[in-house]
Amino acid sequence: MHNKKIKLSKKARDRWFIALFLLPGLFMILVMLYYPAVDGVVMAFQDVKAYNIFSREFNGLENFRRLFSNITYLGTWKNTLVWVVGCVALEFVLGFGIALLLQKPFRGKKLYECVVFMPWALSGFMVGIMWKWMFNGSNGVINDILIRLGIVEQQVGFLSNPDYALGSVMVAKVWTGMAFFAIITMAALKTIPQEMYEAAAIDGAGPLTKFFYITLPSIRVILLLMVLMRAVQTMNAPDLIFGMTQGGPAGSSHIASSYIMTEVIKGNDYGMVSAAGVVLWLVTLAFTGIYLACTNTLKGGDE
Repeated sequence: MHNKKIKLSKKARDRWFIALFLLPGLFMILVMLYYPAVDGVVMAFQDVKAYNIFSREFNGLENFRRLFSNITYLGTWKNTLVWVVGCVALEFVLGFGIALLLQKPFRGKKLYECVVFMPWALSGFMVGIMWKWMFNGSNGVINDILIRLGIVEQQVGFLSNPDYALGSVMVAKVWTGMAFFAIITMAALKTIPQEMYEAAAIDGAGPLTKFFYITLPSIRVILLLMVLMRAVQTMNAPDLIFGMTQGGPAGSSHIASSYIMTEVIKGNDYGMVSAAGVVLWLVTLAFTGIYLACTNTLKGGDE
């Protein structure tokens, strides 16, 4: 009995020792993540300006009323829809195509993979600066190529023209994000048994038949979850926009998350910005709920 008590007390001491080491990390998470999040939700229902940041007063839903009467903010949600649907669709098509091409061996395959996957390793802000130089209206390489090919007669201000700004940023986003779909799709394709293709070939199935009756059905779950996850990521990715256009010109390339970032930097109306953050959080939460529901449904269907 005496030895058993010693072992139990030693286990208890070990647990306390581990807990003490975890406390600083837990404290940092609470202070740096959860406290600002909760405080931001509270600020959404308060009158908080740069000049009265320490004397807050609750104003109910006034911030949300002013937010949804802001034409610039409402326009960001139209841009957000175009941004998410356009970027994710193009990234998916291009990434899926690249994954299919890389399934077969060819000369220089490793070098090609490095070139294709490299953008995924770069930060969004860094990619934004790089593409900003390329789209430069005075001496950008894209203008130079278009003029040499005879597509345009004079230089185009891609990032200074409201008609082209968002589309130009989307080009940079697709260039970065298609590697995500290519990598995941390549991994998914490797899980399909080759015996299925061999059996289909014996039955006289062609490439299209194999693709639609073997490849797609086998990885449909991964593809759907991949698209939903990428949609959430793209909706909350303002770094590229901020690096290229800062939402300009005249807010034409703003999405909801980049608008929030810009308004936070301006620091004029923290209450309304917090309300915009709450709206974005609720939309993201809805997408996350759809993602989890699809995950559970598809897993249940596969069992």
